[in-house]
Amino acid sequence: IDNRQPYGILYTNLGCPYNCTFCCINAIFGKSGIRYRSPQAVIEEIDFLVNNYGIRNIKIIDELFGFKEDRVIEICDLIIERCYDLNMWAYARVNSVTPKMLKKMKLAGINWVAYGFEAGVSNVLKGVSKGYNIDIIQDVVKMTDDAGMCIVSNFIFGLPDDDFDSMQKTLALAMEINAEWANFYPAMAYPGSKLYEEAIEKGWQLPETWAGYSQYSYESLPLPTKYLTAGEVLSFRDYAFHAYFENPRYLDKIN
Repeated sequence: IDNRQPYGILYTNLGCPYNCTFCCINAIFGKSGIRYRSPQAVIEEIDFLVNNYGIRNIKIIDELFGFKEDRVIEICDLIIERCYDLNMWAYARVNSVTPKMLKKMKLAGINWVAYGFEAGVSNVLKGVSKGYNIDIIQDVVKMTDDAGMCIVSNFIFGLPDDDFDSMQKTLALAMEINAEWANFYPAMAYPGSKLYEEAIEKGWQLPETWAGYSQYSYESLPLPTKYLTAGEVLSFRDYAFHAYFENPRYLDKIN
């Protein structure tokens, strides 16, 4: 923790080819899709950060870095050739990673990978067009552990088909994965997302200020679901934080 600085960020691509209804990442592009920088352009930027600023800690802030195996491996090989001893973080989809990809990412210095698991119930995922089979989750977790990488697991409570039972199953999944870090978010209808369009169409209450769209602000106003109020969703999210981070199994892992 004493060696976190200097710290840098970079993009290797922009956008996302998927259509999750809660996501607004493609709003500025007008459609789903992904645009790639060349591996040579990426490595030149890393060279610049390392050689001019002594940066070793880098967050790759692509919405989806771990996607095309050949491209990921090409970028990682360029980093490995330089022996920079980097400490990096990147995002991937549960159904886009491979053992070969993850091992190469680790060799390049990507020590943390963040997955959007989102929910632990199939119909909740299907309802927001997440589009992956939850049966593969444990295999992907093991694959990532075997590569020697740490996991950031991301979950959303309060998606349209959520009720107390489904949210409890999502929390149970999070605790079963027992990742080094977990993020628990209430569902938000961000402007530009399909969920926002649905909220407008159905007359759901939306935040009146930008602060209301913040996940952790005092004014945070998540969406209601078909079965729960916004307040019930937010209350469960807060409960989930305590349940996860005070869990003895988690505390044993990080100690």
